[in-house]
Amino acid sequence: MKKIMAVLVSILLLMGTACDRKSFDEADIIENTHGDVANGDRLYQFYENTVNGQEDSVRVITYTTEGDPIYQDLTYDVTGIESVEDAREDEFGSGEVVTRQCNSIVVLTSETELVYVLEGCDPEDGMNTILMETE
Repeated sequence: MKKIMAVLVSILLLMGTACDRKSFDEADIIENTHGDVANGDRLYQFYENTVNGQEDSVRVITYTTEGDPIYQDLTYDVTGIESVEDAREDEFGSGEVVTRQCNSIVVLTSETELVYVLEGCDPEDGMNTILMETE
């Protein structure tokens, strides 16, 4: 009986973890592996959609030096941008999920890079720089 109960509890815990993350199409996922960015144009499209008032969502996956993923889900609607930072799979990180409401996303440009930054976030704790992409 104890084994059955342990299995049921494990299943419920796994279902809870799987259900709290929105699923994203592959086209909506931007990957950052030590500065090597895949699908970076999609993040710029997300930025443009926020400027034009069009609802949108993307996932940015940044890999640590050890190769662990840190997920940042960005969802825009008329109220602003919700940022959900998930570091539960980062072996040396906080292991937390942090949700923040932000006013906007801006793109800072130079001759060599694009930097995507969230502005006006509450609470202020968290990653304001989403991605640095070298051109």
